[in-house]
Amino acid sequence: MALSLPLFVLALSLAVAWIVAAVLFPLWSEWVAVSPRLARWSVWVAVLPVVVGAILALSSVIPGDPHLNQFFSCHCATSMPGWLHLCPLHPSRAAGLMLPSLAVLAVLLPGRWRSLGAVISQPLGHGGGAEPTVVDLPEPTAVLHGWLRPSLVVDRGLWESLSSTHRDALAAHERGHLRRRDPLTLMLLRGVVCVGPPSAGHGLIRGWLDHAEFSADAIAADELGDPVLVAEALLRCAQVGVNTRQASLSWTGGRLEQRIQTLLDGRDEGRDLRPDIGAIDLLGVFGLGMAALYVSPWLHHQVEHFLNLSL
Repeated sequence: MALSLPLFVLALSLAVAWIVAAVLFPLWSEWVAVSPRLARWSVWVAVLPVVVGAILALSSVIPGDPHLNQFFSCHCATSMPGWLHLCPLHPSRAAGLMLPSLAVLAVLLPGRWRSLGAVISQPLGHGGGAEPTVVDLPEPTAVLHGWLRPSLVVDRGLWESLSSTHRDALAAHERGHLRRRDPLTLMLLRGVVCVGPPSAGHGLIRGWLDHAEFSADAIAADELGDPVLVAEALLRCAQVGVNTRQASLSWTGGRLEQRIQTLLDGRDEGRDLRPDIGAIDLLGVFGLGMAALYVSPWLHHQVEHFLNLSL
């Protein structure tokens, strides 16, 4: 019976994360489509369901009572006999939740586990950076291969069709992705959106990828001092290749026509030259965790009341 408590924690965190993701991710995708500047915060939005689920589940088993201003102490075992209780001091009191927890895990865990396994299996890369490795690819494109030590891989047909100046634009664009640490960000996004429905996670990632491509275009234009040159290189790639909409950092990816028009018009499509993951983001998550710990007695109390009213 002691397993009932950890099973409940896992089931509650997973269920809450799935529900929050199922609602939040599609809404966020719509908001990003209206205001591209919001895409920079897609990492925060993607992590939020995981954080909310973990905070609620862990707080539910941290004993305390807000009415008595008690932290890490328990009085329910003696003052409330028969009360369905989520406390590691007497885990057997949560035995009635074992079967519902197992049912939730049976429904949600296999799909999440398969999706996460596919993400974990992604290659680390060989550390070639923006120095191109020319190979024969199924499509005429250029992609950053690997998430920790990325390498630029370019299709041979595409590479041979470009002039030297257009090759410089392509390389500058990929250096923009590396400067922003986009391969690492994409890996993180793919990992955390696994908690929700696949279709909802794909929409969020797609919106962020468009933002990353616009930002890398802006960095390339700044580096070369000529946005028209970058636009010409993209146009040449469109003439010899296809517009890749796959979930990867691709030179020919995203909304290619809009990328070209944005460069020619000098417009700002929510581009951001800074990495989308930084120290301030890590501090924010840490601060959120500390705030959750502070209010854990209230959350603990409310979750127990909810369970005892519903059972």
